[in-house]
Amino acid sequence: MEKPAFVSDDCLPFMDNISDMLSAPYFVENRTEAVSISRDSVEIRKPILPKDRNSNGFWHGGTIYGVMDHAFAIICNIEGHAVGQSTNLNYYRPGRGDMITAKARFINTSRSLYYVYVEAFDGEKLIASGIFTSFRLQEVHG
Repeated sequence: MEKPAFVSDDCLPFMDNISDMLSAPYFVENRTEAVSISRDSVEIRKPILPKDRNSNGFWHGGTIYGVMDHAFAIICNIEGHAVGQSTNLNYYRPGRGDMITAKARFINTSRSLYYVYVEAFDGEKLIASGIFTSFRLQEVHG
């Protein structure tokens, strides 16, 4: 696979893993797109569709979490495979716009765990943030 412009050169050895994450049904069916991907940070965005709004017209909490979770999944699966272990998520204000952006970056890594800080934005406004933890699968990471 050819490296897309939004993927940093440090990810070149991991293009198969990145391609898998960008081809995941959740990512594709929700019209999500990658903005930037490097080994230490990921930014993705998704247009807000009518189905993504709650009965008050704001972004549904599940939509916000889903986009944040996929940014987390991408960063954790660049070098190998990982699965989510826990999330501590805080919502600060309702999302109102037409595009959600999620940014993920590593806080700490160990032999068996990744700790990732993820933020969700409506334009420049911070909507939610959280600490996401994943298990690094040992058959891949050794």
